[in-house]
Amino acid sequence: MRRFTLLLSLLLLVAAPLRAASVEEEVKIADTARVLSTLRGDADRLARLLSDSLIYCHADGRVQSKEVFLAAVRTNRVKYDAYDYQETKITRVTDDVAIMTGHAQLKASMGSEHVAFALRFLSVWRRESGEWRMVAYQSSRLAEPTVVPAAK
Repeated sequence: MRRFTLLLSLLLLVAAPLRAASVEEEVKIADTARVLSTLRGDADRLARLLSDSLIYCHADGRVQSKEVFLAAVRTNRVKYDAYDYQETKITRVTDDVAIMTGHAQLKASMGSEHVAFALRFLSVWRRESGEWRMVAYQSSRLAEPTVVPAAK
């Protein structure tokens, strides 16, 4: 019995850090699915990755609910051609909440117009009914780098 108790205690000590580390990996997987769904224009798959209480703040200042955001994806008015992360960081807040921050390069098409831009973002993920869903997203467009001439 003593050996069983010792073994159980060791398993619990080892499993606790694994659980904490898995939150970051689980959110990374959910976010990858979100980005791929966005690139493919797959609003049905995207809907399963977004919380019903989603607040989505675009880099241009527009704020959308889940329903409005998904309607925009369905119309294909804006088509994302690339969503490339330059850096990301996922921070576990609790076992059921995580924050993701980073820097991304995007390319999009709006009719015949094509744009490319960089942004910083913050997203909040929450585990709802056992699934990771994005609850909030905020991005800020980064200014183009400015070249300052050398002083003479």
